[in-house]
Amino acid sequence: MAAEISASPRLFALKALIAVDESGAYTNLSLERFLSHSLSSADKALLVQLVYGTVSMQLAIDFQLNSLMRKPIDTLPAAIRNILRLGAYQIMYLAKIPPHAAVNEAVKLAHRFGHIGTARLVNAVLRRLAPADALIWPEKSEDCTHYLSVRYSHPPFLVARWVRQLGAEETEGLMRANNLPPRFSIRVNATRIGVHELSERLLERDFTVEAGQYVPEILYPSPTPSFADELFTGGYYSVQGEASAMCGHFLAPAPRERVVDLCAAPGGKTTHLAELMGDEGEIFAFDRNAKRLQLVVENATRLGLRSIRTIHREAHEALAVTGEVEKVLLDAPCSGLGVLRHKPDLRYRHSDDTIRQLAANQSEMLRSAAQLVARGGTLVYSVCTTEPEETTEVVGKFLALHGDFAEVKTLPRRLKLKREPRRGDGPGYHFWPHRDGMDGFYIAALRRAGI
Repeated sequence: MAAEISASPRLFALKALIAVDESGAYTNLSLERFLSHSLSSADKALLVQLVYGTVSMQLAIDFQLNSLMRKPIDTLPAAIRNILRLGAYQIMYLAKIPPHAAVNEAVKLAHRFGHIGTARLVNAVLRRLAPADALIWPEKSEDCTHYLSVRYSHPPFLVARWVRQLGAEETEGLMRANNLPPRFSIRVNATRIGVHELSERLLERDFTVEAGQYVPEILYPSPTPSFADELFTGGYYSVQGEASAMCGHFLAPAPRERVVDLCAAPGGKTTHLAELMGDEGEIFAFDRNAKRLQLVVENATRLGLRSIRTIHREAHEALAVTGEVEKVLLDAPCSGLGVLRHKPDLRYRHSDDTIRQLAANQSEMLRSAAQLVARGGTLVYSVCTTEPEETTEVVGKFLALHGDFAEVKTLPRRLKLKREPRRGDGPGYHFWPHRDGMDGFYIAALRRAGI
């Protein structure tokens, strides 16, 4: 029996889930060591789907499992409760997998990680869950927040926040979008190849290719290309989300300008800035993490970009290194609540207190970034989150205290925006997964007054 599951994507998924559950590992990092195993492309895809899906839907899964057991699922050993979650995810959400197959594979894992008693428990609970009419949800009319929290597997505090911002109906759409698998997108390296030419090369390799909705150099190839592909290793493109790629257009660096990118690692935005400048000028890429900063060097080298200089310093130390510059990008550390499709565990890691703490740090970083901006220069503040404390409130408070800065309300000309992005109760633009079809992002461009 052990041999049958020795290299199973379900076994690797279980081990990754245990790491997330017991050790607090991040979902994407827990997966990395298993994706290097000699699995087929189909098995790797299943592994990713199982882990991301189970983590994303854990509150909904636990609600159903708890309704079928005498003791709460949290009282079970980590391996057994995650075997149940893994099996339940397949039964509840993966129509392509027959319920009996999901149950049988879960029972095999329960034998391996438990004993005959736990295997019988797993078998009994999952078989009771398998009928199509077995799922019972809370009544929406009785407690809308509780219903939305359980049905779409988001913590109640997040649901309450979004209902206050968006209303219940739109919040439901947002949470539904958060639980969808992310689309894979690439950014064409315009210093090496044109968008049309790269599209043609991908089509020749039997990929389908969709153009970006808003950013002209973004493409959506399918299936996901291999990082061993010569188009990637040859520096013709980078992997970047479309919302993230908007930041470079809001900053709009010009050739021969001096640019600072704070919090630059792993370099997606940094290298995009260099490409937008035609690799002419100076980009100072700062990051506090030396190991991650090396990724900026590796990406720039692969893309053939020479205008980037990496500097291992804190953001508040940048002024002493560069002096004032024309353009500054601050993509600040944040709650990441706009990218739950990529990092589903983040929904369980935050609270009102952690969001307030992040906002205080962001405000301090924004003040430091402003010191770098020459008169007439531009500062872009961006975060991949949805929360007012980290977005409009940070920028609004900054503008109230810095009269020499004003918001740039003109949208970048090169973006293919079909409509005006949503503005909240303050400065900046919000992009939403359910509304804009991409990651949740906030971007504010601020210009310092000239002499």
